Amino acid sequence: MALTGSRQAPSHVIAHLSDPHLIGNGGLLAGRIDTETQLRNALARVENAGELFDALVISGDLADSGDPAAYELLLTIVRPVVERLACALVLTGGNHDERRPMAQALYGVDSDDPQDTVTKVRGLRIIAIDSAVPGYHHGGFSDAQYAWLTKKLEDPAEHGTILVIHHAPITYRSPVMQLLDFDDVERLRDVLAGSDVRAILSGHLHVTSFGTLGAIPVLVAGGVSYVDDVGAPRELLMGVDGPQSWNLVEIHHDQVVGTVVPIEQHETWPALSEAVMEFMESVPEEDQREVFSRKRT
Repeated sequence: MALTGSRQAPSHVIAHLSDPHLIGNGGLLAGRIDTETQLRNALARVENAGELFDALVISGDLADSGDPAAYELLLTIVRPVVERLACALVLTGGNHDERRPMAQALYGVDSDDPQDTVTKVRGLRIIAIDSAVPGYHHGGFSDAQYAWLTKKLEDPAEHGTILVIHHAPITYRSPVMQLLDFDDVERLRDVLAGSDVRAILSGHLHVTSFGTLGAIPVLVAGGVSYVDDVGAPRELLMGVDGPQSWNLVEIHHDQVVGTVVPIEQHETWPALSEAVMEFMESVPEEDQREVFSRKRT
């Protein structure tokens, strides 16, 4: 007999990574970070999580400088993982990406247009929109992108929609990063109001952070390359080689839950002994909560 918990398992599970900042020639980011190794380590943790993932999402800054070789490297690293997981791959650009080389390498399209996508997985719709403003580091959508998004959201999906954009539409503590915000949060909030969008997955900030856009939760994945030192004074912008992470996003019928997964594999030990687990597995399902929850004096 298995332990059942008090709630049903999620209908969909997403591995959400962001900001790998790959460098195609094997160089180090800021002379410090081996971004290829960081991404490989992050994906190893994804594969070892034991989840049946519906999608692997990487929300922008795929490359550090738009180098075509970096996008080829991304595919070399990611494609085998996606094949083994048998899940969808959802990518979008960030402010460090360049649209034409990204479009050529990832989509086989010679264009400077944003490669916005719709991915459907068992009734869940994932819409990814490139929020990079060409020639700038701040984010936003063109009028055409807003019109495209509005059209896509006219018909709700069975399990709702997850929106993926690089620039998180929430307020971050750093005055420097606020100069690179999403440029029209109010317009985006109005477009999404009343739609079936259940959560927004973002990156850009290089920290794990959570907020809301109207009633919609915004889940920001910490960078897999490096992290902003949130413990430093807000006037400073200090990078840290750790604690890099990704977000495990679980979609339930009535809520979306995000959990932070560190990339580094720390030492573990069983929180419950084998004897306790064996005993609990012998308890009838209807009694498991009472038996496991009751305090012993």
